[in-house]
Amino acid sequence: MRRKRKLPRRKSLILLKVHIEEVNVEEILPVRQTVLRNGKPREECFFEGDLAEETIHLALYNNEELVAIASILKDTSEKIDTNNQYRLRGMAVVPNQQIKGYGRHLLLYAEDLIQQKAPATLWFNARTTAVDFYQKNNFQVFGKEFDIPNVGPHFLMFKNYEQT
Repeated sequence: MRRKRKLPRRKSLILLKVHIEEVNVEEILPVRQTVLRNGKPREECFFEGDLAEETIHLALYNNEELVAIASILKDTSEKIDTNNQYRLRGMAVVPNQQIKGYGRHLLLYAEDLIQQKAPATLWFNARTTAVDFYQKNNFQVFGKEFDIPNVGPHFLMFKNYEQT
């Protein structure tokens, strides 16, 4: 007796050319301006520390299109009691490219950079809407929700990295 089996649907295989580069702050400003600052003037999209020598600006490209950004700054949160701290700022994925894994890919790349500086702590102010994403990547919430004027509700989050 033959049994009918349902075959899995074929999924299209799309070959992507995804790569991450360390770039100049000017290259990531358009995404910051659109995604994080709701189209505010370009001058309002710069962060303190953007031009510091040790600041790293990351850009994730898919087929040469900029789809995700983040910056890593040497910065200290007084609320976290560790010595070697780095801050993740301006993490964003272009809206029509979200939920495709680009944010996680970029975050893992940033974490690899911090791991090389271990022992170290990576911290940031996460938008409340992004807390679940960061918790799935083993970041911890510190304290209560707070509001950043003209930006919205956030939580302080962090992760410690040990020497390997």
